[in-house]
Amino acid sequence: MHGAWFAGAVALAVTLSIGRVSPLYSQQLRELNGQVLATSDSSPVAGALVEALGSAARSLSDRTGRFSIPRPDPESLRITIRALGFRTDTLAVPQGRDSLTVFLVRAAVQLAPVEVEAGPNVARTRFEELAQLSTVTLSAPELRRVPTILEPDVLRAIQLLPGTVARNDFSTGYNVRGGESDQNLVQLDGITVFNPSHLGGLFSTFDPDAVGKADFVTGGFPARYSGRLSSVLDIVIRSGDSTRVRGAGQLSLLSSKLLLEGPLPGSGTFLVSARRTYLDAVVSAFTKEVLPYYFTDLLAKVAVPTGRLGSVALTGYWGRDALNLNLVDSTELTERVDLKWNWGNHLLGAAWTLPLGAGELLTRAAASGFSTTLGLFPGLARYDNTALLFNAGSSLSLSPGNGHALQVGVAGERYRMHEQIATAAFDQVLLDNRYRTTVWSAFLDEQWSVSRRFLLRPGMRLEHVPQARFVGFSPRVAAKLFLSRDAAVTASAGRYYQPVHSVWDPELPITVYEFWISSDRDVPVARSDHLVLGLESWIRRDVQVTVEGYRKTFDRLVTPNRAQDLSRQGDEFILANGNAWGFDVLLRRHAGTVRGWVAYSFTRTRRTSEGISYPAAHDRRHTVNVVVQAPGPFRSSLAVRWGYGSPLPYTGFIGQWDHRRYNATDHVFDDSSEEPVAGPRNGARYPYYSRLDAGLRWSVQKRRVTWEPYFQVVNAYNRRNVFLYFFDYGNSPPTRTGVSQLPLLPTFGLDLRF
Repeated sequence: MHGAWFAGAVALAVTLSIGRVSPLYSQQLRELNGQVLATSDSSPVAGALVEALGSAARSLSDRTGRFSIPRPDPESLRITIRALGFRTDTLAVPQGRDSLTVFLVRAAVQLAPVEVEAGPNVARTRFEELAQLSTVTLSAPELRRVPTILEPDVLRAIQLLPGTVARNDFSTGYNVRGGESDQNLVQLDGITVFNPSHLGGLFSTFDPDAVGKADFVTGGFPARYSGRLSSVLDIVIRSGDSTRVRGAGQLSLLSSKLLLEGPLPGSGTFLVSARRTYLDAVVSAFTKEVLPYYFTDLLAKVAVPTGRLGSVALTGYWGRDALNLNLVDSTELTERVDLKWNWGNHLLGAAWTLPLGAGELLTRAAASGFSTTLGLFPGLARYDNTALLFNAGSSLSLSPGNGHALQVGVAGERYRMHEQIATAAFDQVLLDNRYRTTVWSAFLDEQWSVSRRFLLRPGMRLEHVPQARFVGFSPRVAAKLFLSRDAAVTASAGRYYQPVHSVWDPELPITVYEFWISSDRDVPVARSDHLVLGLESWIRRDVQVTVEGYRKTFDRLVTPNRAQDLSRQGDEFILANGNAWGFDVLLRRHAGTVRGWVAYSFTRTRRTSEGISYPAAHDRRHTVNVVVQAPGPFRSSLAVRWGYGSPLPYTGFIGQWDHRRYNATDHVFDDSSEEPVAGPRNGARYPYYSRLDAGLRWSVQKRRVTWEPYFQVVNAYNRRNVFLYFFDYGNSPPTRTGVSQLPLLPTFGLDLRF
């Protein structure tokens, strides 16, 4: 019954969309519509000049490569296409043909040295053309220049943007506008990544040199995104160089990395990046000691143009962390006992882009997985958790004209989750939960330029989860009203659903990674409603000021049940509700010798569970991050980051029960145990947080190799930021001892480009 209703709704949405487009096309029979693409990777060519020979008809292609020119009276039409960096092409368009796709061949252009930054163009274009709020785009150069721990890191840079709260120095995890860390959707070329981190969350899995751009959306995200409640991090891996083989490498105190890219025989490009820690190998080579940990990852992308059939891109990733620690050596009386802990992600996806006149059809298929094993070996006890996602879908983008840009799509997702606690020594399985969840979805998203001063973006998403007997309708809308050429009022509202959850306790001070389950009859689909109101203004062409206020609600959040019975299925979790409100401020300069941003966030976040209301563990009132990139001393590039965070909550202890057992025979207390007494949940606060990082980077070119040594200091003034407290009530008076986060930490490394 649900499936038939769902299929009918999808058919109705597509029918209405096509029906709406057809009349618009019928009004444009006297126009020639087309798209200009590059032959190397079928990427859009923006700014191409299209001229009709023998007439004054001409047009410039937009950012998607599309153009439209009036069709003159002659039976046949000859057009010329010119674009910087491409060979000029002339072709004849037969009578009666109203659309075409043109492929241009790249040509080298010798120019004087210039410095190019795409940042202001991307942000300014989004401001002028899209009704989309709460979005920040970071380019690859910006990601590399932000000072971070040991080496450049994508997620560390995201933690410095408005709306985010990073709870400590030890994790790349982040909370966005009151949401939990598992409510952040992270995609790599449209493929979901479950746990994008290494070294217990200290580093992310993404190579900044392979990233084309990263879009970070903190709220009100459009209908094409699904599966999470709080934010979207959409990372695009760039295509490889189409002219010659290039490479890049990095040596840091943590790891070594190599990236290769170039053209493929015939056509197409490739990009491959590999990274591995080497401290374990160094320790083994020079000492008799063993470092029991390492991580490695491999990222690859192949892009192949298929002529008039568009292009095909393949993206793959594999990463693994491994910890193998010997706890007990084997003897004649004892068997060797090892602590083994390994985890990692793997994914593979394909995307086919097919130009359809003034439209485009994008079809994706992907598999993404995460697995972890933690245990005492051989055979004492182990915990396993796997998360697999298989998904496929298509989306059709149309530009019918009259200020409309329409996108419709359908998709199917299949989740396979498994968690198990077992001991082979006693031949027992203490916990064995399996989740098989399917999500069918369809969406409709439209950008409508109602007038020169008003942009509207209505959309809706329909989702059906049979295993949870759930059907969800998610209306979404965004609007932008221009007060002037450089200022606009923005607003958005929407509903969001999440069918996968983490079973990690959000109250713990650090999350190594998320343990995943999916919705079924016992695990509900979580929901969140967003309301955002903002003001965006531009000072000149390169300085952006954005202020946004928001209100979010959370329903049916899944949290671990600390009193669960392992022999029962269905009581592993308890439900929580919540809300968050606040505002974010972003002041950003995109270009110039001095650039960077100032981000400020104010947040109030509450949770309610089992009748108790309390602040969430990431309820930080004030967060400030200042990032500055400028010329430095000794012909270097300087990057400075200063951050401040007001106190985070934690559950403190107000005392301790000493339980003693009386021995009636000897008349003494011969056994005792201690039980701490907790205060109100998250009723105490840590001290405020503050940290200053600075880095210098040089660039020297010798023999066609660019050498970029860098040096940076983390926590330059050695602020002792508290990570957690230990309480000892055995002393009189009782004592509280704080464990600090990262101390002053100087690091250095070397980047190579050839």
